[in-house]
Amino acid sequence: MFSNIELIISVVSVVLALSALVFIIDWRYFRDWVVVFLYKCVLDSLWGAAVINTGRIEFPYRQFPQLYKISLLFDFWIFPILCLLYNQITRERGIWPILYYAVLFSAGMTAIEYPLELYTDLIEYHTWSWFTTFYTLTITFLSSRAFIAFYRWGCDHFTPKRGKA
Repeated sequence: MFSNIELIISVVSVVLALSALVFIIDWRYFRDWVVVFLYKCVLDSLWGAAVINTGRIEFPYRQFPQLYKISLLFDFWIFPILCLLYNQITRERGIWPILYYAVLFSAGMTAIEYPLELYTDLIEYHTWSWFTTFYTLTITFLSSRAFIAFYRWGCDHFTPKRGKA
């Protein structure tokens, strides 16, 4: 049914994501990164479930297949960590780099996902395409950036200032 390639790709993905989490993420912004990570998990679980339940994508090889139709590895580990990297890179940048990096990250992820769809059982497109993956990833990267900007604004705006009565 499944070859060892799906398991190897999954294990390598977990190790690479964990390595990025430990060695690349700047943990001085822990509060922001936890918010981004949880935002991405919620967004991906809602959006992913909708896409899968409408039959657009299928994940034949997945964790806990008797319980979940989504790819837990991608939706709750790989994509949220990549989103942390994206938000870290764009943290102090203007609108054009934010857009550029969203497109760059999405193009890279699409360039990896499309061959996985063609040659493995990790993902199957039904009424989906590589271009749909590309623009939905771009939108979700940008939405995470907008969400963390809103979160930071809210923290600054609603936190009582010291020394004022």
